[in-house]
Amino acid sequence: MPAESFRAIADGVVNWSGGTMAAVVIEDPHGICAIYRYQDGRLDLPFDGVPCKFLGPPTLMSDRKTALPDVVFAVELFVPNRGGMANHKVAFYYDAEKNAYCESQSLASWYLSGNRALAPDLQDGQCVAGSE
Repeated sequence: MPAESFRAIADGVVNWSGGTMAAVVIEDPHGICAIYRYQDGRLDLPFDGVPCKFLGPPTLMSDRKTALPDVVFAVELFVPNRGGMANHKVAFYYDAEKNAYCESQSLASWYLSGNRALAPDLQDGQCVAGSE
């Protein structure tokens, strides 16, 4: 795949002292989007979707009142069982024990639903391989 088929989303990069997260769109007929995470000398791909599009730059969220903000990406993603596109969120929280940002579907659902009555269960958190 040629390098010109990749582009970064405007303001789609989040940096912190331990790493970087970047939103990337691969220009092809299917509309592939991905989030790459680099921390502790490791690069991984916690999210990719086809077809997919980012609905804007990542948002730093402090709803949970933690030391470091959550990082939330809003995307429109194809959902096969619905047969169409749906709004989706990809959310990361900072785990101080692991010194890493970890992706959590529970946290993403919490931000998507808007229901703040119950705290998200972060046990599903996926950190960069080797940081767990």
